Amino acid sequence: MYKTSLVQPNFGQGYSDAVSYWLPHSVACVYVYTALDPNYADQFILNRIVYQRENITECALDMGFDDIVLFSNYMWNWQYNCALAAELKRINPDVRIVFGGPQVSEWRLNEQIDQYPFVDTWIISEGELSFRSYIDDLTAGTPKTVYSAQRLEHLDTVSPYLSGFFDDLIANSQHSWNTTLETNRGCPFRCTFCDWGSLTYAKVKRFPEERVYQEIEWISRNKIDYVFIADANFGMYPERDMLIAQCMTENQQKYGYPEVWNANWHKNSRQNVIPIVEHLTKGGKNRAMTLSVQSMTEGVQTAIERKNMDISHMQDMFDLINSKGLASYTELILPLPLETAQSWREGLAEVLRIGQHNSIEIWFHQLLENAESTKTHAEQYGFESRELSGYVGGYVAPDDADILEKTEVVVSTNTMTYKEFIDCWQYASMIINFHCGGWTQILSRVWNIQGNTTYLEFYNKLYDALEQDPSEIGAAWRQQRHDLDMFLNGNAPNGFGAHTFLWRLNKTLHEYFYVTHEFINKTFDVSGSIAQAQFDFIHQYGNEYPKKVMLDTNYYELLENPSAEITQGLFEYVIDIANNSSDWNKHLDNLYFKRRMGYGKTIPTLFFSRTR
Repeated sequence: MYKTSLVQPNFGQGYSDAVSYWLPHSVACVYVYTALDPNYADQFILNRIVYQRENITECALDMGFDDIVLFSNYMWNWQYNCALAAELKRINPDVRIVFGGPQVSEWRLNEQIDQYPFVDTWIISEGELSFRSYIDDLTAGTPKTVYSAQRLEHLDTVSPYLSGFFDDLIANSQHSWNTTLETNRGCPFRCTFCDWGSLTYAKVKRFPEERVYQEIEWISRNKIDYVFIADANFGMYPERDMLIAQCMTENQQKYGYPEVWNANWHKNSRQNVIPIVEHLTKGGKNRAMTLSVQSMTEGVQTAIERKNMDISHMQDMFDLINSKGLASYTELILPLPLETAQSWREGLAEVLRIGQHNSIEIWFHQLLENAESTKTHAEQYGFESRELSGYVGGYVAPDDADILEKTEVVVSTNTMTYKEFIDCWQYASMIINFHCGGWTQILSRVWNIQGNTTYLEFYNKLYDALEQDPSEIGAAWRQQRHDLDMFLNGNAPNGFGAHTFLWRLNKTLHEYFYVTHEFINKTFDVSGSIAQAQFDFIHQYGNEYPKKVMLDTNYYELLENPSAEITQGLFEYVIDIANNSSDWNKHLDNLYFKRRMGYGKTIPTLFFSRTR
């Protein structure tokens, strides 16, 4: 009989008075596939489940007499797991350390084996069949160093949720929980920057629908706060996924949980996915739809094997999404192979042109362990990379181990220098904060519709003005550049992180509300009705909403219908806001961290009009 512990720690999410942790779903799936099988059930005693970053010494002592400790490894726990495994081996040289998960390399495993001698066995790719083979071999006295079994042929496996595996863990904890839901496995895309395709291969296999429905009900009934649908392409099967979405919202309404459902949406989404998005996001609780492009440059898309949907079709998608009032966001990665400073600016302008005005996300190009880009592109495209400590993080309890995780990111290529990389991040920051944040959206969209300027021309001018601006806005802009450079060189200012550096500028704009408007008006030499329309388009904290605004042109109508005729006259609009907070600091946080869901966005509605 094997005394076994499972290790899949993550950072806490939230703050000390409202922290939540992720249920260790991946390692549980691997374990229960064998341990709860009737033919193996009498071979296991479960000792510990490590889901948070516990004190290394105390945790190792608790598992000091285990026979097997099974680790699930990814970039957010690799350093911690290695430290814990080494300490376990020091305490008990006979304990068998088994490492699996995406951080186990398919292409440099021999290097990992030499570098981490405290690991006895390595599992590549899906773990269920490999772990069972390992147990068979261990029982026979012939365990191997490496296991790489075929994928499961059928996904009618034991569910860690429905089997009751997590019941005691939830019942005996005082904090909230997040978890993942799989409705299928596999990804048909081979994006070179992603490790999904290499780890799961192309064929998509689906879990039985009844099992998925039961797991959704379990998640809601057990009051799980946040759920991420771990499919690579939710919405890929429109009829099936609509039924799943309906089950989600029905149970969410019945039990009041989870607070949020989030998903990886189908990468080449078609219009038949829109009803699923509409259903899942109605009521404003669940996350917006992703329309990811990664790059708008054709050569880049070819290099990363990521063929985006046709531009005209993407524009149709945005038109439909915007007409229904659905929130969406678009992701891009910097820097990818063959991207230049000019193509990056042009690509962002193109994203705006085809209709993405709600939210844009920019990510560093992370060199993930099993991504094709990590294996082959570094030399081909001249990658210079930096290993960043603390790139991924979260809440760590006072008595837990605060071990920084490391992430390798690309900071220059043979088509983009380091300085250009910083400039491109600044340019993206400007688009995200000024355009998606609303500060220049009326001006840029109206003038684009009128043919007065392109988005590229407009934002190139704003960028140059920010570089020279002597006010608090320009100072914050230049400080952001300095902080980013410091971060990439391992000297991040206190509280500064890769995913929040845009946040500080966003806060500054709202803290200096009138200064920001003055800077914009001066930069573009605007006054009168369009300046008033732009001013009132920004949520001003402390104002009473709804409020009425009088304009001499139908500027707000153009936001909903860009093909509408620009008309002079008298237009009275009622402006309301989607949501608000009674706390100023919380409001500032929400404006950035809940921007995808439309927090603080103004909603103008025509109340009265008289044309000339």
